[in-house]
Amino acid sequence: MIFLLFIIIPIIEISIFITIGSNIGILNTIAIILITALVGIFLVRRKGLSLLFNARQNMSQGIMPTEEIKGGIFLLISGLLLITPGFFTDCIGFSMFLKPVQNFVAFKAKQYFQSRTRY
Repeated sequence: MIFLLFIIIPIIEISIFITIGSNIGILNTIAIILITALVGIFLVRRKGLSLLFNARQNMSQGIMPTEEIKGGIFLLISGLLLITPGFFTDCIGFSMFLKPVQNFVAFKAKQYFQSRTRY
């Protein structure tokens, strides 16, 4: 499955690059890619500092920071996707900031791992 993703995602990205590049030009396409990477880095940094602050606050009150840990995992995934050049990965990376998307992915991951651990 992961092997297929390493083949399919670059094919999707290349086809999107060709389509957008032929419509708006190569320099504009490169500029958009760089801008989304910079915006992604800014958002990841801002959200990461917020998660860190909330986790420290919860831990000082004796509360396990489970939501912050989950948010940190999604933040790592979004950061990696936003730094990777491409429109498709940027869309997925930006969508990972949305709470409903995070909840859906977390639910599906939980179902997947629970089905794998049952005998």
